[in-house]
Amino acid sequence: MRFLSAHALWWLLLGAIIIFFYLLKLKRQRRVVPSVFLWQRALEEIEANAPFRKLRRSLLLLLQLLILAVLIFALARPLVKTQALATGSSIIIIDSTASMSATDEDGNTRLAHAKQLAREMIAGLGGSDRAAIIESSSRVTVRSALTSDRATLASAVNQIQETDAAGTLADALLLAEQLAKAERDASIVVISDGGGAASFANPVAPPTASRAAAMKTSQTTARSIAVRLVRVGRRAENVGIVALNSRASQANSREELFAAIANFSDQERQVNLELKLDGKIADARSVNLAAHDRTAVVFDALPQTGGLAELKLLAEDDLSADNIAYASLPDARKVRVAVQSDNPFLLQALAVNAAIEARKLTAVSAALDDFDCLITDGGISAEILASNKPLFAINPLDVAGWWTANGALENPSITFVDRAHPVNSFLSYADLHIEAAMKHTVSSWLKPVAQSGADGLIFAGDNKRKVVMVGFDLSKSDLPLKIEFPILLANSLAWLAGRDAVADERAIHAGQPVTVRAAAATTKITAPNGDATEINLRDGAALFADTLHAGLYEVKDAPPFAVSLLNEAESNTAPREAIQTRLGEVGGQTETFSSEREAWQWLLLAALVILAFEWWVYHRRIAA
Repeated sequence: MRFLSAHALWWLLLGAIIIFFYLLKLKRQRRVVPSVFLWQRALEEIEANAPFRKLRRSLLLLLQLLILAVLIFALARPLVKTQALATGSSIIIIDSTASMSATDEDGNTRLAHAKQLAREMIAGLGGSDRAAIIESSSRVTVRSALTSDRATLASAVNQIQETDAAGTLADALLLAEQLAKAERDASIVVISDGGGAASFANPVAPPTASRAAAMKTSQTTARSIAVRLVRVGRRAENVGIVALNSRASQANSREELFAAIANFSDQERQVNLELKLDGKIADARSVNLAAHDRTAVVFDALPQTGGLAELKLLAEDDLSADNIAYASLPDARKVRVAVQSDNPFLLQALAVNAAIEARKLTAVSAALDDFDCLITDGGISAEILASNKPLFAINPLDVAGWWTANGALENPSITFVDRAHPVNSFLSYADLHIEAAMKHTVSSWLKPVAQSGADGLIFAGDNKRKVVMVGFDLSKSDLPLKIEFPILLANSLAWLAGRDAVADERAIHAGQPVTVRAAAATTKITAPNGDATEINLRDGAALFADTLHAGLYEVKDAPPFAVSLLNEAESNTAPREAIQTRLGEVGGQTETFSSEREAWQWLLLAALVILAFEWWVYHRRIAA
């Protein structure tokens, strides 16, 4: 306990004055009585020469001294330590990043401990105190604004769930500071293991004068806001996959998968690795890891067909989210293309692409089964139509059930491009000139991906057979002379052959938005924890951001995608002693929160109770 106004304790000397009055003899009036037998004690006092009498035990004296002491202690404004929040407004930040899902000795997760601590803090709110709840993960969510309603705050805490996403506390602290600026007496409480420590590094370039002034003003404001860290977590017994990626092998036409495994515990660990490719076991091995060490593992004997690689770490540790990781491996084989055309520009564009193995059809009866997709220029033979192979058709003749020419377009210009379709990746069609094109009536499953007004010029669709159709003669445009032409060919053939499923980032991290493509207007995505979300698609694509759990996400009528943690800072579950803020380090205590609250109100109430008791004792004596 400490006092805000300790100098008020000097008023305790007033107790000497109260005692002094009790020592003084009373001046009594003289009375004539028949006998002094009953007045011997009073007679002794009268006959004494000293002006003071002996101090006797008196309940009234003790009560009066106690009232004085309690009142003076109240004036000194004592501060008592408590697990409740400090007086005023408090913003509680609860860390829900992946490391908070780690378990400790008691079998509960750190997030469960954090939520329990938050509930205890809310239960200790005073009548005029207010609090706000902020969740900090890969994104910051205000679960409750500043309120004194304990039920609302408790409900906000219950809404916070475990995630497998990485994140820092920086954005949450900045938001909390903005909320605290509007309050007179505000503080920020961070409940975290420190795994998402905030970092406010200064920029490399020197700040301008206006920026420096803004930073100085912001720091001055932040200095008046107290930041407290309540640290949860007690140990670091974890091994995890912290990196996973692939690249084309230099020695052969295969993909190599690289993984980094780290041991964050204090003991040597031996762990088993299991690699699956599209659900089938492709490799298995054992790895020895020294304490606080990491190692790289290379898988080079993988099938050329590629697929979804699932690497599982068979180990019992504190965090399960980093024991599995996924990566999409591209098909290492070249796209085998049969070409039915004499266009030199087309043949040259195919020849310069190392990922394509093109061969000109010399006879219609050639074995089409040996190819992944077909390219035609002009007419389409019955054998090609019957082959059911993916088709890239340039200026084709009418095909029943697919398209029919119903007019001509003079000097059309592309006014709309479907950017969501893989065929148009990295394409702009800028300054493309077309002398003439045909108007087409197409089947409903064929959608225009490039249009001139209301008329389609390039179409793409999938009706159990993927088709891309260019509705104009290449010789009547300058498309073959532009860089867009080989890109259009590469995009189209990759989509037709099913090679576009591998994104540029082959490993998707938890919390990272994913572009979902499907033919329907809506689709349903089922997360690894079983939660289902229905999303609307625009032009066949939508951005899905709720990738907060590691595992496989099932997409209705579309290929699934997988999400991994792959974050060394989150896999290192050692609790941090402090977090970094804009004003330096903020240390904390393990799973405790002690704040100081003024107790003068309770002392004043105690003084009133004692005063009432003293009044009752006094009047009882007089009545007796």
